Amino acid sequence: MNEIPQTVAEAYIRTTRRIPDKEAVVSADGRRYTYGQVRKEVERLTTALYALGCRPGDRVAVWLANSPEWVFAEFACALLGVLIVPVNARFRPDEAAYVLRSARIKVLITQPSFLSNNYLDRLHAIAGGALGKGEEAAIPSLPDLRSIVLAHGEAVPGTVALDALLERAAGSGIDLDFEALAASRKPEEPAWIFWTSGSTGRPKGAVLPHHCVSNIWNWTTLAAEITEDDRILTSFPVFYVGGNFWCILAAMVKGATLVMSAEFDAQSVVKACREERVTVLSGIPFMLKEIVHDPNFDPSAFETVRVGFFGGATMPHQDIKTLVEKIGYAHFLQIYGMTELHGISMTTVHSDPLDIQLTTCGYPLPGFELKLEDPDSGQEVTGTGTGEALFKGRTHLTYEGMSDDELAQFYTDDGYFRTGDVLHRRADGRYEFVTRVKDLIKVGGENVAAAEIERVLKDHPDIFNVQVVGVVDDRRGEIPAAFIELKEGSAELTLDALREWASDRMAPFKVPRALKVLAADEWPRTTSAKIARYQLAALL
Repeated sequence: MNEIPQTVAEAYIRTTRRIPDKEAVVSADGRRYTYGQVRKEVERLTTALYALGCRPGDRVAVWLANSPEWVFAEFACALLGVLIVPVNARFRPDEAAYVLRSARIKVLITQPSFLSNNYLDRLHAIAGGALGKGEEAAIPSLPDLRSIVLAHGEAVPGTVALDALLERAAGSGIDLDFEALAASRKPEEPAWIFWTSGSTGRPKGAVLPHHCVSNIWNWTTLAAEITEDDRILTSFPVFYVGGNFWCILAAMVKGATLVMSAEFDAQSVVKACREERVTVLSGIPFMLKEIVHDPNFDPSAFETVRVGFFGGATMPHQDIKTLVEKIGYAHFLQIYGMTELHGISMTTVHSDPLDIQLTTCGYPLPGFELKLEDPDSGQEVTGTGTGEALFKGRTHLTYEGMSDDELAQFYTDDGYFRTGDVLHRRADGRYEFVTRVKDLIKVGGENVAAAEIERVLKDHPDIFNVQVVGVVDDRRGEIPAAFIELKEGSAELTLDALREWASDRMAPFKVPRALKVLAADEWPRTTSAKIARYQLAALL
């Protein structure tokens, strides 16, 4: 079939019906599922969520590591018309509580723990004690939450084990027509709420529609030429668009095999590529750089890899060229996008020469209108030139909980979405990424607003003033650096002490990795006496 799917549910039904015996998912723990088996698991979970009272417009949060349960939840929610709300696997209690409360979560699917993050401990901290009674969740600060489903392990008061829930739903007599459910979904219906960092102290929930799936089809078809013969490694977390859209959904729309890595370190990537014959390997360029510079690097692990993509990286061009040559990519596509632009809005393509793939982010995908605006004059930049990228067409519906007046600040009067990113239009019409206007720090591929970190650090009992900026780091691209002024009479504050205090209050990638203590008269200032943030990094 060559028709472009218009909803996630349509893509799911089409592929699982067409190739039921094809291998669909390989998990990090060794489980394997065909597309027919995926369909069986999705139908079981769809019935279970329906039994919990989930109906179109409700919200289900997923706080899991990359796993097959993530895949099943993705498509069960798509069938029911329920919005799926990915939660960062590394969030601490305050961060998770904000997302769960703001998104009005009805059901939370999680696991007892993952790596250093004990989710049950985090939930108890949010609840201030017990999670509820029996199988019913009752957390005062999360009034919409009714059920906490544990994908693994035994239930504790206030939760229900997934296995028990599935078994009970199977015997409930509920008889859903899954194809009819899929057919009832509409392209414009909201399907996800992805939480993205912005210029404020809290992330924003970007509400995205089902028809994002047609953009995924366009990219996999026109740019990467992904087919059902491909094996796609989730070298990104699937709670982000990069892992969710360009791994889970890219595999589903084309019938490819999804190889799920739960940990994002060089050793895990090499092992998966070697053992599972991965053909599509994307990932954070700095992680890939670590792989190719390992003294024990063995190119035979990557002999099946043919294509990958990267974007927004500050890695020098020669470093990117080296990893392309060592891994053996036939195509390493540069992309530009953001959550609000359905993940990818511009891309190079497989037919471009390698130098074009590595030095430009290509042309806009179908459905996107792009213009550049001079940040100083506000006038449109025509022809060759540089300006803020403004997009129209495939932009998100809204931000969760935002009024129309609040939403208007992100759009121009003629309906273009302001990206806050500066691009350069070349003479050949292709675009190059220049810089970010927004005060974002990109730490190992994860965006975080400096204001988010500052909001937490301001609560430290010894800190009077704080500014956070991103500084260049060879391994992670950028790292957060904190510049602080101590309260009068406070003792010296060390980086280790600050990191220990912050580690319980924010995800690890947000914790500052550099610290500079300044006296009141040592802050660099603009002519209007404001702190000159752009001068801070030079003080380290």
